[in-house]
Formats: sequence, C-alpha cells, structure tokens
Amino acid sequence: MTEPTRIEITPGPISTLTLHCERGLNLLQTGTISDLQQALQELQRQKDLRVLILSGGLGKSFCAGADIGELLSLDNIPYYVEQGQQLMESLFHFPVPVIAAINGYALGAGFSLALACELRVISEQARIGQLAVRNGLTPPFGNIQHLLQAIGPVKTKELLYTGRVFSASEAEAAGLINRVVPHAELLNAARQLAEEICVAPGHAISWVKRIVNRTIEEGHAVGYLTQEEALIQCLGDERTRSILGRFLKN
Repeated sequence: MTEPTRIEITPGPISTLTLHCERGLNLLQTGTISDLQQALQELQRQKDLRVLILSGGLGKSFCAGADIGELLSLDNIPYYVEQGQQLMESLFHFPVPVIAAINGYALGAGFSLALACELRVISEQARIGQLAVRNGLTPPFGNIQHLLQAIGPVKTKELLYTGRVFSASEAEAAGLINRVVPHAELLNAARQLAEEICVAPGHAISWVKRIVNRTIEEGHAVGYLTQEEALIQCLGDERTRSILGRFLKN
C-alpha cells in the first residue's frame, strides 16, 4: 500500500503548507486533495494571513504526481476529477498570493499543483513536466489552462505532446518559473519573496490578484471594470489614505 501524503500547516502572516511522506514522493492522493482543500479553508479564516507558501520540504519531490495504484482502483472517477479541479481553482482564487516552493520533481498532477500557484520559486535540482499523454491520459486539473496563460499555445502544445521534463533553468527560460535558487536556499528564497510582497498593504495586493485573475478568465473588458472598481475602493480606504497622508508629510 502506498504511504499517504500528509499535510503540515505552519500558520502566520506568511503561512506554509508542506506536503510530506517518508519516501519523499508526496503523491497527490484523494486524501491529499481533501486535506489540502480543508487546510485552505482553515487558512482563509486566519485574519492576519498575507501570503501562502506551498512546499514539498527539501526532499526529492514537490509532488511526483497522482498515485497510479489509486487511479486504477477508483470507484468514482468523475468525483476524483471534480475534487482535483476544485482544489486547483481554490489555489488559483485563494485571496492572498500563493507561492510554490518547488524542491524536486513536480510531475503530472504535481505539475498541475505547481501551476495553480501564481508564483513559483524552484530549486536548481528540481524537474517539472507533464507526462499525462505518455500514459494515455490528458493533463489533469486545469493544467492546460494554466500553461496557456504562462507560455501560450505553441509552447503548451509542444510541452504536452512530447511529455518533456524541464530542468529548473529550462523552466525559467520558458516562462514557467519566477526564480531559480540553490536547493538549500529554496525555503528561505520563497519566504524572502513573500516578505517582499508583504511590504505593500494586503488590500491592494488582493485587488491586484483579483484584477489579473478576472482579466485572464473573463477578458479585458471585465478586467478594466474590475480595475476601475479597485481603484475607487482603494482611494476611499482609510488604510490607503493613511499611507498617502504620511507620504505628504515626508
């Protein structure tokens, strides 16, 4: 029997969700999907939350994909697919920025998990890719949509048709990664990026995320309207007015 992947929560303004199993594969099992969804719901209730980091620790895998044995024994395939898709949507629409700290292999469903996080810091030792077509499957859980957003249709088709696995530097060059760092520095680098984000007030960051996501999903016309609404709200927000007032005094 495959060892279950556990979820460890480290709460705080910069919270961390860490996937963990003794063998280091961190497979995305049905229980893992449910546990991650529950963890996201719990973290949303944390009022001081500013950034979320999703990590595989410093082992050999961020998430090596689905549990093949489990896939072959599923009683309810549509439910599994629906739950996986809902998890990726929850990550993508999470109210604060989500950073994937990719420590090792992010393959198949693990690649989908990494791409659902809007920012990605990767160890120079890591490898990422989508092997679904080689196994007679289509990419799971919004993977194609997130790839299209990141690298466009031509590169997306090449990556998916060939099932190619990218090195960290290749992934960065393709536009899939924000930062490549030495393996031992990965978690610190992800936290440093989170701290850079936390310099700005949280309400402004949340509005920017909402504008970008709505533009991606609903088009520029909706994006423009959301941007207009955001600026109106921010200009009337006491937190913004306090910052602008201090600026004038300086």
